[in-house]
Amino acid sequence: MKRNFTLCAILAAAMLLIPLTAIQKSPEIPVASANDDAYDGYISVMKAADGMVEEVPEREYLIGALAAEADMSHHDEALRAQCVACYTYALYTRKNNSTDKADISDDTNVHQGYLTKNERKEKWGDAFTANEEKATEIVESVLGEAIYYEDEPIMAVYHALNNGTTQSAQTVWKKSIPYLTSVESPGDKLSVELEKKYDFTYEEFREKITKIDRVALSEDKKKWIGQIEKNAGGYVLGVYIGGSELTAADIRTALELRSCCFDISRNDDCITVKTYGYGHMVGMSQYGADYMARQGSDYREILSYYYPHTNIK
Repeated sequence: MKRNFTLCAILAAAMLLIPLTAIQKSPEIPVASANDDAYDGYISVMKAADGMVEEVPEREYLIGALAAEADMSHHDEALRAQCVACYTYALYTRKNNSTDKADISDDTNVHQGYLTKNERKEKWGDAFTANEEKATEIVESVLGEAIYYEDEPIMAVYHALNNGTTQSAQTVWKKSIPYLTSVESPGDKLSVELEKKYDFTYEEFREKITKIDRVALSEDKKKWIGQIEKNAGGYVLGVYIGGSELTAADIRTALELRSCCFDISRNDDCITVKTYGYGHMVGMSQYGADYMARQGSDYREILSYYYPHTNIK
């Protein structure tokens, strides 16, 4: 799980921004909280920096998650939608964690971000007071609300920006989830950050792509890039590189791309990759949510749109 650019293959390994699986934690993790019985009204957070686990009041956790994950210039209704999504995701990880050491990690490569008050001061600088007041107001307006499917908190994943269409969990993680289906997100196409171009010299491309074990490139550079297969939403399903079929996730990781929607072209001097969107493109689009809010949608309408077949309570 970003507008501030906070997340593709099989489920357990693909979550580059917000994975489905729980973080695997050492049984010897120290716990910072003095209150081992704290649970209701608290969220236990593992700090990636030192492995410590802290019991954080839900209100404080959501302020910190909003600070880590959201662009505070977004419309209030989009921020409310983000807050409810963050809370729901925390409830989901608590319920589905494989250990009882922590409900969630603050590692954005594993779960979703969380910033302590001191970290928020560092991030926001002179804007801290205004942003802290705004975040607090947003959190308090939706505190305790979560998104449910069949009375269970959903895996409320989200991403920064897409190419005009979100992707289904089936496409990205090969797992069908009824509320993580593809929907149109037309506002994303208006973003100035929609496209990013990467130019690689042939040597740079060779160095990066051959980190994938099964890739071997010949001396004939014209044969390096083969067929690219995409779905109707522009998501790359497979690419032939040096005769080997690679997944979009393979390419994204090796070339350090922003998304799995991309085009590849070449000329005599370099190989160019143009990406569209940012993140795994599943669930709520943060840019799309802001666009919907500015068109008059409230946070419940935004969440119902990006997570169909769910309800908020």
